[in-house]
Amino acid sequence: MTRLSSYPWHICGVGAIGSLWASALIARGSKVTLLLRDADQLTQYQAAGGINLLEDDQKVHTQPNALIPDTPPHEPIKHMLVCCKSYATIGAVLPWRKHLVDDAQILLLQNGMGSAQALQRVMPNANIYYATTTDGAWRMSPFNVVRAGIGETFIGCFSDHLLEAEIPSPIQRLLKTSKNSHSLKNNPLTPILNISWHTDIRTPMWHKLAVNSVINALTAIYQCTNGELIKHPQGRPRLEQLCIETQDVMARVGIVPLAQGLLNTAVRILQQTALNKSSMLQDCQAGRPTEIASINGYIIAQGALYHLPCAGHKQVCEDLQQACALPTKSPKN
Repeated sequence: MTRLSSYPWHICGVGAIGSLWASALIARGSKVTLLLRDADQLTQYQAAGGINLLEDDQKVHTQPNALIPDTPPHEPIKHMLVCCKSYATIGAVLPWRKHLVDDAQILLLQNGMGSAQALQRVMPNANIYYATTTDGAWRMSPFNVVRAGIGETFIGCFSDHLLEAEIPSPIQRLLKTSKNSHSLKNNPLTPILNISWHTDIRTPMWHKLAVNSVINALTAIYQCTNGELIKHPQGRPRLEQLCIETQDVMARVGIVPLAQGLLNTAVRILQQTALNKSSMLQDCQAGRPTEIASINGYIIAQGALYHLPCAGHKQVCEDLQQACALPTKSPKN
């Protein structure tokens, strides 16, 4: 049987989720190399002494090799995991393009949609896969990450030239090892990754997009936690309107609706994560660009194809830009 370590992974975008996956892959015997943005990020990595993951009051420390574009890898890149913000995808991947083999597998694990389309246009021969996760993690500081919840990750094909039922060997190996997440003898904690292959990855991608589109921007606009949005006098009516608009777009593009309905699902998630701050609220408060154009903006663009106005989503985009006083960035759809 081929060992997981036979499939080295290069991780581009080492925030909370990228750090979590790096820790989990290394614990399972995979060789991991971090592809950092620049010398400043490399300095942060060195100052942190590697990746420090805190889960259930136990700390997992790993120190994979880290590179920047000025110090290219000694071996070609065959398997790339991209966990950066959706709007940063092209800028993050292209510096490593000449080191990617022709048939490299690129796995995008991000919020929002549109980045895969943009990357495929730039790299038409790339084998691109989508991943969507409900795992929770947040970053205390660079390369110091807290595991906030164990979820499920779906992986599937994006590139049109790939067969939906044909799973590449590196991902097959991930699937085989994902359920075996018990503690290892020489490691007090092995971070759990629940990974499944999905033959129609668009459906879970759209379901997550839908939930994010009705929650994230509103929490950023009203500067509230997830739980506070449930009964917010201005936010709650807008939440309901966004759900109606989003479901209309999903129906037009042929996406199976969420089993419990979008509004019920969104409220349930808000209740379960009542004390959490959405990633968009955190970005807004930290003065970083948001991913709204890859979330609400993507829904607006898809709705326009069917002449749906999506007025609520458009207003949310305008309000968020004023609330954050920052431009939002996204690849073209």
